[in-house]
Amino acid sequence: MDKSILKIFMLFACAFVLLGCQQKQSYDYLMQHPEVLQKEYEQCRAQSTAQCDEVVRAAEDFRLLAQQRAENAELMGLQIMQAQQAGDQKKVDVLYAVVRATSAE
Repeated sequence: MDKSILKIFMLFACAFVLLGCQQKQSYDYLMQHPEVLQKEYEQCRAQSTAQCDEVVRAAEDFRLLAQQRAENAELMGLQIMQAQQAGDQKKVDVLYAVVRATSAE
């Protein structure tokens, strides 16, 4: 009986440790999830790692897209339609993320 309790404890301990590991987010994921991008960017302000370089690049690209939308929303709509017609779902997802992030609710 003591061995089964120890096994259960070890199982929960391993699960807890694995859940605590932070997974590195890809550029595409960050571009499609601006709320995650913002949190990652805030954490990376004081760091200089390869992952932070990726986060900073995504943040800058996202900022440029948001600026483009602010300057010409119709062009952003046209870019979404063109990406849909081309079957570029990643680009569609990124552009919609920009629209969501920059829309007043």
